[in-house]
This record gives sequence, C-alpha cells and structure tokens, in this order.
Amino acid sequence: MKNILLSAVFAMAMLPGCNNGSGKQYKTPSTGAPYEIVVVAPDTLWQGAVGDTLCAILEQEAPMLNQPEPLFDIVHTTPDRFSNVLVRHRNIIRMDISPSAATGIDVAYDVDAAPQIELMMHSSNADTLAAYLSRHADRIIGLLDDTEIERFAARARKFPDKSLADSVRAMFGIDMTIPRGYKLRNSISPDFMWISYETPLTSQGIVIYSYPVDTASRFGVNEIVVRRNAFTALIPGPSDGSYMTTSTYIPPVIRPVVIDGRTWAEVRGFWDVEGDFMGGPFVSYTTIDKARGRAVTIDEYVYSPKQSKGRRNFIRQMESIVRNVNL
Repeated sequence: MKNILLSAVFAMAMLPGCNNGSGKQYKTPSTGAPYEIVVVAPDTLWQGAVGDTLCAILEQEAPMLNQPEPLFDIVHTTPDRFSNVLVRHRNIIRMDISPSAATGIDVAYDVDAAPQIELMMHSSNADTLAAYLSRHADRIIGLLDDTEIERFAARARKFPDKSLADSVRAMFGIDMTIPRGYKLRNSISPDFMWISYETPLTSQGIVIYSYPVDTASRFGVNEIVVRRNAFTALIPGPSDGSYMTTSTYIPPVIRPVVIDGRTWAEVRGFWDVEGDFMGGPFVSYTTIDKARGRAVTIDEYVYSPKQSKGRRNFIRQMESIVRNVNL
C-alpha cells in the first residue's frame, strides 16, 4: 500500500488585484461567518464515507457551552455550483478523487479573497481519504480553529484600546491587546482588574489577577479554581450579596497550551452567581511568572441568556485576546 503523506502548503497566492500605487496588492474581502465552512464535493463523494467522516470531525460539539453547538458550521455545494460569492468564502474545503492523486491535504491562503483558507483534500480512493481524515482529525480541527482565532486576534490588533492596554501593563506588567468597546469595570485591589464588553444581549468579561506562589509548585485544576473563586467573588451579581463563582455541576477541565513560547494552564468550565440565577461558560489561562514569583491568570467569561446559539463564537473571540499577550 502506498504511504499516505500529509502535504501542507502554506501559500499566499499573488493574483491580480487592486493596487494603491505603492505596489501593494489588495484582495476582495472574504464572505461568510466565523467558523462556517463551504465544502465543495460531488454528491457521490459527500454522501459517502468521506463526507460522513468530515462531518463527524467538524460537527463535534464545541466544549463547555450551555447549549450544544458544533465546532464548525458546514455548507455543502457541488463543483458545478461553486462560483460567485462562494469562491470568496473565508473557509473552503475541496474534495477530489483522481486515479493518480496522492493522499493528503494541500493548504492555501487568500486565493480568491482575504482573509481566506482553502484546504484541498485528495486521494485516489474515497475509503483511503476517509481513513486519512479520521487519523488527522485533530490536526484538521487545529488548523481551522487556529486560523479563525488568529483572525479575531488580528482585528483586535487593528482596533486596540490603548488606554486599557496601558492600564494592564502598569498593573500587571503584561502587554495585552484589548479591542475597542471593552470598558474598565473594577480594579479595587492592586492585583485584580475586571473589564467587559456589554451589549443589550451579551456580556463578555475579562478578569486579570495575580498572586504570589512558590514557583516550583505545580498547579492543578482544583488549585486554580480555588484562586478563581477568591477573585471572581469581587464581581458583584444583580442582587445584594450575590457574586460570581465557579459552577460545580459540571467539573472544569484543564489542559496545557503554549502561547508565544510560554506554557499556560487552560481551564474551561461554567460560572454561576452565588445568590442569584445567572451563568455561562468561561475559559481561563494561568501561567507561572518565575521572575516575579507569582501566578498570573487571564479569565474570560460570556453571558448570553437570550441566545440559544452563538456562545461558541463569543468565547472564541475572547480566546483570541490571549493570543496577543506577552508577559
């Protein structure tokens, strides 16, 4: 049997576009919503093992949300219908079975619009391609998810709130890009800051705090949650005496992540309000700052009680803010 190869070609296509006189090329803006993917495949391929495998990968439930939402939203079209606005979609997956094709995935960026990612999945045999996708499911998800989060991060860098960034730097020694629209809500102690972005339907909050630790110690999820509850108790709820805490109904989960060369403990879970009826998902990032003998946490939460869907994108937007952090 032929060896199955993964070919990832990260290419910026230089196609004709508008020119501002300086030689810089401009692409047509891409279409589509975040985490939406257009899959281009013949019906015979889409309705078989390959289509079923790709759907099983991309439509898994996003972790720790109040209502089930898939990791990605899929729109299927056939090659003969793939034209006009669809070719400018932000996320495109093409599928092709050809007798001489090697099994793998080619990746290209900004082919017909920007920002855009296009994955070409190809093989000589449908069953072989389906098995290949199954083996590389985590890599496929990671590539698409990282691309979307980086787009959120790039937008934050384009429209930053410099005043908030200065405040975070002064208090915590952290370079952090926060997008416009967020407001300082509370900084009642020298190691705690709460900022949020409020709309009539949603609240997206960022809580930053630090505390002294033995830098040789290891932190588990229980230690992080205990510290979290001590600081989020400073966030008042809607009724007298109420405050934010971590839900115990579904235990939080932890995993290590690397951001800009630094290891952070990522904790996902749900928050409640002690003494009232509010809640939603949160994700927090904790790292040990050995130079200062402290732990630093960036905690992000979403409150969206009137929407049955959409928390996936809200929490992903907030995760992108951490991508811009430099301690």
